[in-house]
Amino acid sequence: MLRFGMWGMNMLRFELKKVFLKSRNKIALLVLALMLIATSILTMSRVEYIDADGNRTSGIAAAQDLRVEKNEWAGYLTEDVLAEVVAENERINRSQGSLVADSEQEDRAYAQKQGMSDIVTLINSAFSEWRDYNYYAIDSVSAEEAGMVYEKRIAALKGYLDSGEECFTEAQREFLVQRYESLQTPFYYEYIDGWSALLQNISTFLLMLALVIGFLVSGIFSEEFQTKADAILFSAKLGRNQAVRAKIEAGFLITTVFYFAFVFLYTMIVLFALGFDGAGCPIQLDLWRSSYNITFLQGYFLIVCGGYIGTLFAATVSMLASAALRSTTVAVIVPFIILCAFPFLSRIVTLPQICAFFPDQLLEVYIGIKEFGLAELCGKAMSAVTVIFPAYAAACLVLLPVLYFVYRRAEAR
Repeated sequence: MLRFGMWGMNMLRFELKKVFLKSRNKIALLVLALMLIATSILTMSRVEYIDADGNRTSGIAAAQDLRVEKNEWAGYLTEDVLAEVVAENERINRSQGSLVADSEQEDRAYAQKQGMSDIVTLINSAFSEWRDYNYYAIDSVSAEEAGMVYEKRIAALKGYLDSGEECFTEAQREFLVQRYESLQTPFYYEYIDGWSALLQNISTFLLMLALVIGFLVSGIFSEEFQTKADAILFSAKLGRNQAVRAKIEAGFLITTVFYFAFVFLYTMIVLFALGFDGAGCPIQLDLWRSSYNITFLQGYFLIVCGGYIGTLFAATVSMLASAALRSTTVAVIVPFIILCAFPFLSRIVTLPQICAFFPDQLLEVYIGIKEFGLAELCGKAMSAVTVIFPAYAAACLVLLPVLYFVYRRAEAR
């Protein structure tokens, strides 16, 4: 037993070594590292700060200054705080700087508001039409009306559902209203720009990461056929069991380790640069109409979990194609088809509901949190995420033994 176990470990190390000794895979890892750096820089540049003279900065320096100003408003957004924001906005509007139609003067005026800009956005969202954000809605809101933002959010949803713009079943309508009404208020607020930038850009990084991982595992099963080593492999004593399991384990290990390692690196780079503050704030501070009653941190874990399931599914199907078709080229294309080509089908008018359950949605959980992605089973409405997560996780579990038997039964040529 011990001997077989050591043999299996040696086979696993051998399979991993074969993957990482290939020049093309070394290049892929270099590209992935460059993508990590580039995406991190782009994410950090999303945070901007305007000083008192109207000068703009972005990135780490901007985040430091912005954190100080925004955290002056940290705390629960009660009626009194919202009224204070309206009053402060009105005071700044009356100042001479905000009355001059000059871009530099406008920047100086905005610089006075940026500390409370997230709260201004919240009030604007509450008093805007459902499909139209009014940047100046707060200018016509009284201090008393500002305290009604949470009630306005629920009222706006009910008005939207009654408008008939979208078709929702009665169960879905009740589900959305219940989620809106159960959201805990008043919101707790502090500087959130680090988490906001991270969540807005992470889906792009996860897609690139998934494609590179699919590329790395694409040749694990087809290589033996291409190098004509399949006859030796399948004639070996443990070639059709331990060797096949070692290949599956190698694919799973590469997918898991590289996914979480690079997600961790990306997350730490961005948050160390922009700040960890705001993890416990409700995501509605950034996604006002979201029906998910979660914090930024919970939203992050949801996005990362969905991305992992999607990456694992694409990698598993890629390895299955590699084993069944004996072609690395086809196996490389498979993740691209699953994660990039499928989204174009969402433009087909006759398939809008089906497209919401395509595997690419696992890497677009941020959009799912932002929009009303719903499913209904046996008359019970639920978020689409609660359906696609277990569905594709189960699909991965089913495909692994299929992959094992497909390759095990392959015939040497």
